[in-house]
Amino acid sequence: MAFHNLAVTYHLRDYYNDKINRINLEAGMSQIAIKWGLIAGLVMVGVPLITYLLIGGGPETFAIGEIIGYATIILSLLLIFIAINEFRRLQPDQKVGFGRGLAIGLLISAIAGSLFGIYNWVYVEFLHPEFMDQYYDYYIEQVQQSGKPAAEIEQQIASFEQQKALFMNPVTQFLLMFLTVFVIGAVVSLFCAAVQSRMSAKDV
Repeated sequence: MAFHNLAVTYHLRDYYNDKINRINLEAGMSQIAIKWGLIAGLVMVGVPLITYLLIGGGPETFAIGEIIGYATIILSLLLIFIAINEFRRLQPDQKVGFGRGLAIGLLISAIAGSLFGIYNWVYVEFLHPEFMDQYYDYYIEQVQQSGKPAAEIEQQIASFEQQKALFMNPVTQFLLMFLTVFVIGAVVSLFCAAVQSRMSAKDV
């Protein structure tokens, strides 16, 4: 009986120790993801804001602005690799599998996407209220100069006109920017998680 009680005691101790370790592991993942998510988000916000302050936000800057914007998003999300690597280094005795790496990357993408979405809402509503109307005119001009058949151009413009109010809605703007960052981040996360999980497997 005493032996049985001792075995149960050891089993419960191991169970709770394992549970505590998992909680600590999840907490560590969250802390790293939040830290790097905020850094990535601030870079995504800072670069376009600095660009706006330096060159303005008129239609003549839209093309270069799009290039800078997408380049900034992609480069910022590459911080996911650094974040997963940091988590892997802080857990030298454990294998950081693909799932954990992907979870860190997705959380970083969600945080950065939320910051970028909020920034775009602030930009359109307060910093540059004329942006949406100017961008609409810019888009129409690009379609008209695309060289496509006249019927296709008219159809594309009519379709965009129907959706104009929806795209100018602040909630829609936030969701579009959030999803843009999150989808790109998901792709980057898949790649980074795969690479880091292989590196972790070699270290264990």
